[in-house]
Amino acid sequence: MHDSKSGLTFSFHHLIFMHDLQITYCHGSENFFLNVDGLTSQFNFKEVDYQQFTIDAVSQLSGIKIDGILYLLPSKKADARMRIFNRDGSEAEMCGNGFRCLGKKLWQITGKSTYQIETLSGILKGQKLPDMFPQVDTYRALFPKVNFNYKEKVIDNQIIKELSPDLKFSSVNIGNPHLITQVNDFDVEKLIEIGKKINHQCRLFPQGNNLSFYKVLSDNRLSVLTYERGVGPTASCGTAMAAVSVLAAHHKQVKAGQQIEVYSPGGMLVCQPEKKETYQVMLSGNATFEQQFQLTYDSHNRKISAIRNVEYFQDEIQAYNTFKSHIKHTLIL
Repeated sequence: MHDSKSGLTFSFHHLIFMHDLQITYCHGSENFFLNVDGLTSQFNFKEVDYQQFTIDAVSQLSGIKIDGILYLLPSKKADARMRIFNRDGSEAEMCGNGFRCLGKKLWQITGKSTYQIETLSGILKGQKLPDMFPQVDTYRALFPKVNFNYKEKVIDNQIIKELSPDLKFSSVNIGNPHLITQVNDFDVEKLIEIGKKINHQCRLFPQGNNLSFYKVLSDNRLSVLTYERGVGPTASCGTAMAAVSVLAAHHKQVKAGQQIEVYSPGGMLVCQPEKKETYQVMLSGNATFEQQFQLTYDSHNRKISAIRNVEYFQDEIQAYNTFKSHIKHTLIL
């Protein structure tokens, strides 16, 4: 297209469909994300592009694990806004591991060590903390209102025959929904079987649900295995680990008000459930950046191209690997 007044030639197609994205590849407890910076670099996604880019990134960016896409966006109500899309393209209300990763990016941009981020489940507070382990950047999220409701019905230590004849389930809503059961031993096949029922076949959960098995290791240590809605079996789900700590406190397996170490295959988070008018929980853990790069996304042809300016953060990668080695005796391997 040619502008006769200015003498400029430009592509209308490029303006509409071509998106240059600033990406940080990051993880919280090895829950891996692409973090798209829409705060310092504007991009003109239409609503459908958020879901489509997620699906296209998962299928086209080979060689890296992607559990979801984080979008850091401007907000009129808080320091920033968060959108999180699972690897299947569904949008989640909240993500504890992703929230910490976005908190780190926001700190790098603004220098704010305490901040507020707008999410679909409300405005949540975050904070930069001292490192939990040498050179492992650590951030906190506060979930202020936790309950045991699913669609206004309390599910607390109940058998759900459609899912299992013997396991007792509890529902914990931490801003997104979790179904949790205590087990003596982890059975990955059973976790996947029940997780698929909940998210694809069960009339009781038409919008799906996160599913977690947990074990009590001591009076201040728990271990968790999660089937994440929209993802499947995952190395870590931050909100699941926080929800399990609240449930364990509610059942007096750990003490409310104290710091609880919660382990998953991907690492360890520190949760502090507290009982006030309702339960609230603080979730603290790593936010590790592995690389950053730029790419071009053609939303019309749904193609990712021109990956460039790749920078690796080897020190952060090594620091987290050292941390995992330090706690390997407790991890679910």
